Amino acid sequence: MSDFKVSIIKGEIKILCEDEVPETDVIDLLAFDETQLEDLYRNHAAIQSRWEQIAINFKNKQDVFIENFEKKWWAHNKRFAKFVLQGYGEKTPTVGDIKDTVILIYSSDTSDLEREKYGEIAYRAAITKDASYKDSKEAFFKEMYKHVESQIPWTYETLVSTTKNLERDVLTVQNIAKRLDSRSYHMKDLKDLVSAKQFNMGPVSETNKTREQDAVHAISGYAPGGKQR
Repeated sequence: MSDFKVSIIKGEIKILCEDEVPETDVIDLLAFDETQLEDLYRNHAAIQSRWEQIAINFKNKQDVFIENFEKKWWAHNKRFAKFVLQGYGEKTPTVGDIKDTVILIYSSDTSDLEREKYGEIAYRAAITKDASYKDSKEAFFKEMYKHVESQIPWTYETLVSTTKNLERDVLTVQNIAKRLDSRSYHMKDLKDLVSAKQFNMGPVSETNKTREQDAVHAISGYAPGGKQR
């Protein structure tokens, strides 16, 4: 039994795909020679489908993180950055000013003393806009710093590193799936060439030799001489 299953029940698609893959040598996964062609033909579609589904799953996780957390992180903290800028007398701050202020306030390099200062400035500006803040300074501070003071402090640097790591993971898995997909296009050509050679179906021309070499290199991802494409 595989760890990749699909069912459709009353029009609803359910996908079970185990994203945990044991340590895999990608070079070994992609490389092969013509003696492996039969096994490759038997298993390639299943391997390719699973990696493509893993790529979809990782991309979905990235999209969910961006939509459900990253965008909300920025929207929430920009609101308080605007208060800070207004407290400094900036009546119409630019988008760039707001972003820079968010980074300044919520950076891991910012000390507690500096955050307290920014909180005081933001609070004084906020109560001029919304009277409901006047009797809840502590609640205002708690709301302003809810991300950096959470159980996992979500500073600007943590957000960026998490976003970049997700992007790297998605691109890595997509690249493996793409390579598995690209070599499938060359398999039939190689199979025909190997069959002709095995059953002596006419002389093997230099052109066919070149086609065979090109097909092997395209499938494995390596050019002649062992250099990766």
